[in-house]
Amino acid sequence: PSRGEYDNRTPLQQSNSFVRLTGKSIYNQRKDYGETLLKPQNDFQHHVEHLLTMHLERELRTAEDCLWRLRELEEQGRIWGQDVILAVQEQELVLSDVESKEELEAFPLENVQGCSTGLDNTVLAISVQERNPPRTSVLLFQCERLGVSPEGAGMGGSPRNGGLIAAGSCQAETLRNSLEKVLRQRKEEQSNHYGHRYGGPDIAPVPAPTYPAPER
Repeated sequence: PSRGEYDNRTPLQQSNSFVRLTGKSIYNQRKDYGETLLKPQNDFQHHVEHLLTMHLERELRTAEDCLWRLRELEEQGRIWGQDVILAVQEQELVLSDVESKEELEAFPLENVQGCSTGLDNTVLAISVQERNPPRTSVLLFQCERLGVSPEGAGMGGSPRNGGLIAAGSCQAETLRNSLEKVLRQRKEEQSNHYGHRYGGPDIAPVPAPTYPAPER
């Protein structure tokens, strides 16, 4: 056929001349799409207020110690918080600026040691292992209350300098459970499919067992 005959065809006719999907290929694509829809959602991204990061030492041995120190500092009006986005991205726990989305800090998921809540379920504490310098740090976050602005005003909220927001619709425990679930899922995915971006596996490989020689 001449060039003009090709140019006069509709886009659909041109497309069909190059790609003809069989019933099986369509079925397989639909099957893959269905699996994507049913795959558990493990995204974690929340608006929180970063209150303080403490480093474990002689006087601060646990996350609970850090929470009590936070209460003391809060009562003295010495806490300077910042609204951030706390998210899991790929294999990292990331803190980003709310407006500019600039990354403020990131930790490999394998360095996250645990999560806890405290102060009447208003604060989320995340323990992470830092490498340079090597130490354990505890990041403390005020969880956003439902229906309350970041400044803590309106809907029964109190000003920031009036103390930690009281319990109620605070999401500290909810965020903890959600984050722990995502951490488990991501670490399993990383171990099973992708290998480790930041080093070896979470658990050291177990040597092959030795068996006694069969009796003669």
